[in-house]
Amino acid sequence: MAPSNVPPKVDESASLNRRGDERIPMIGPCLYQLARFLGNETVDFSGGYALSLNTSTGGILLLMAQTPEKRQVFELHVPSPTKGESTVKLVEACWTRELLFGAADKVYLVGVRSLFEPPASIS
Repeated sequence: MAPSNVPPKVDESASLNRRGDERIPMIGPCLYQLARFLGNETVDFSGGYALSLNTSTGGILLLMAQTPEKRQVFELHVPSPTKGESTVKLVEACWTRELLFGAADKVYLVGVRSLFEPPASIS
């Protein structure tokens, strides 16, 4: 297969749009909650902490111990840089990359985009 005919491994249209955005380092723990449907009547909830690495307009780069499915929507609690509380966001997994540490340890880089963020409360 000629190189020009090799299908891309990632959604190039999404990566072209996100590459131009400014990234701001934002390293900190984020609580997440994933839901997986195991059958007609069974839902498996799992969660834990991810490490946010940076943020851009509408997106966050996470380091996670488990990988969400592509386009999976999940809840993410992001610490506010100016307040002592966290903000709850509904995010969609856009892409994942597996990173290996040794023979058995895996973590995942996960690019997510924000779908919904509740408005800030008015004091």
